[in-house]
Amino acid sequence: MVDVEKISLTAMEIITYAGLAKSNYMMALKEYKAGNKEDATKKMEEGSDAFLKAHEVHSKILTDEMEKLEPQVCLLLVHAEDQLMGAETVRLLVDELMELYAAKEC
Repeated sequence: MVDVEKISLTAMEIITYAGLAKSNYMMALKEYKAGNKEDATKKMEEGSDAFLKAHEVHSKILTDEMEKLEPQVCLLLVHAEDQLMGAETVRLLVDELMELYAAKEC
């Protein structure tokens, strides 16, 4: 039987960590643009740590679903997965933008 409360709590955990990751990535870009490369690197690392936590939680719920062979889907979980993918996209874009800024400095 699907445990909606457990799935909801798990989804909120993913959303929280993914949101934290996105925020850190955006702060990294702001710091980099301001010339604070060390702070930018630290924010990217913090973002990656938060993203990893979100990914670990997501992997656990997928593993649980496969072990039970029972779909664990709810709209909140779909939203959480969207936030996780959004965080990854932001990370990739910020990495690219920071490289572009670095190339302009040369």
